Amino acid sequence: MKTFGKVDNLRQCVVILFSLCILGTSCKQSSIPTYSRVEELYEQKSYKEAAIEFDKLFKLNGFQLSINELYNGCCVYSLNDEFEKAFDILKHLVANEGFADFALITSDTDLENLHKYPQWNELIDILKTENSPLEERAAKELLKAKSILDKDAGKLWGVPIWDDLILILSADNTAYSLAYFESSSLTPSGIYSAVLPAGKIFYSSAIQKYNDKYYAVVMDSHIADNSATIIHELFHLLHRKYRSFNGMPINYMDNYDARELLRLEFQALRNCLISINENKSKKTIADYLQDAMIYRKIRQSAYCSFLTRETEIETSEGLANYTGFVLSSYPNIYNLAIREINKRENSNSYTRTFSYATGFAYGVIFDYLKMDWKQGLDVVYNFLDIYETKYLKEPLNITPQRQERANGRNNYAIIHEQETALKEENDRKIALLRRQLIEAPTLSVNLKYPNFAQGYDMNGIVAFDSLNIVYTSFYRGTDASSKNFGNVTFSSQNKKHEITGVLATMGATSLTLTFPLPFQIEGNKIIGDTYEITLNKNWKVEPKNEKGDFEIIEKIE
Repeated sequence: MKTFGKVDNLRQCVVILFSLCILGTSCKQSSIPTYSRVEELYEQKSYKEAAIEFDKLFKLNGFQLSINELYNGCCVYSLNDEFEKAFDILKHLVANEGFADFALITSDTDLENLHKYPQWNELIDILKTENSPLEERAAKELLKAKSILDKDAGKLWGVPIWDDLILILSADNTAYSLAYFESSSLTPSGIYSAVLPAGKIFYSSAIQKYNDKYYAVVMDSHIADNSATIIHELFHLLHRKYRSFNGMPINYMDNYDARELLRLEFQALRNCLISINENKSKKTIADYLQDAMIYRKIRQSAYCSFLTRETEIETSEGLANYTGFVLSSYPNIYNLAIREINKRENSNSYTRTFSYATGFAYGVIFDYLKMDWKQGLDVVYNFLDIYETKYLKEPLNITPQRQERANGRNNYAIIHEQETALKEENDRKIALLRRQLIEAPTLSVNLKYPNFAQGYDMNGIVAFDSLNIVYTSFYRGTDASSKNFGNVTFSSQNKKHEITGVLATMGATSLTLTFPLPFQIEGNKIIGDTYEITLNKNWKVEPKNEKGDFEIIEKIE
């Protein structure tokens, strides 16, 4: 069995204050108990039993399972010589999930049983096309997305979404576009290309500024997803012309009570989408939607001070996700919304991930109910308010009886038990991080200027409180302004610690980053156990206090 990270956690990025973006990948672990049994049986080489167990899992969830689970199920079917089931999954992964790892699929011994069938050669031909030169694939995918958006012609949002200011970016900083951009030249594939100067733009799907123009930048690893990511980022580019939105993590989402309520909301939304997909009664669909709104109203009422920021990030990322998927060429939008909920629910942190699932789900459910919910691109969307004013026509009244019925329909007992256990584990990890990044001596630096691009996995965020969060999967920080302290890169986690990271503390107009000690200085480099900082000219390290803290400060001439 293989464990690998699909780049779907990287799909949606947004450049916000300090140009924060998501760069991580995540190997999602299944929350479904029978999947662990599949793994156990595979390790025991009991392939027939593993295939039977995976059958149960697949019948319950179908293609809503994660990429990792589906691929491993395919391996199990192959080893049990159930070739038709194996090919069905492989074809789905390649056609609908953008999974085209030619080297993995062709070298995987678990799949050798499939080589003798004609379908194998057909699959290899498709993979060869998907692994053709990036120049050709970029041209193909951009033209495909443009065709989709030209056909939409502004119907979804009232304005056209396509913009020529879009770049497909490779890891070696080669960019491709259908239109000319500075320093580019026309290639034989009819697409413009140029190698961008180092530091001018970073390898991430996000809205980025290049030579005084904002571009929708899409990583090359994200383009084989039926145009969803390209449209997602183009929507962000369009959206920013109307207003800017908060993109900072909503810290309270990782509080125990908030997580539990959000998971119950996820479950109710999932049940609602499944009911739509299975043509259940309107009452059943309405009941599940009301359940989701009950949990949402309880949560948002308890944390009303966060409501503005929460609805802004949901408007930004949720509507971008909705737009990308709805206009893409995926066949079943409800299955996609269910899969997105599954993926986000299995994230370690909900502080940003929630918005990708909820905004998408409410959008497609409101569409199904034929609600007049779209209000333009210059407003913040509050889905609870839309539900009450456009659907109920009155405020949602939450009674103990309604909440009890909602709990009974949405796996409350199981979710409560799981979240109680998770709280104990998270409290232990928070204590470890506090000792490293608050109680022990540290190195800190204050960022006063925008355009400091931080790359981190949003699933690795740990919230101390409303102002202090820890990025446990922080990959790099790039000073695009040349006014901050410099650049930082990170290596793997420190083996001395079970968990470590970088503390980010929000001020009124600035952000402070805090790194763990120890470190050593070599010229203009600060080298820690898990990080290396390259200082800009006129910056230095000095002791800060008697506790033993250090800080990076600007030299005074």
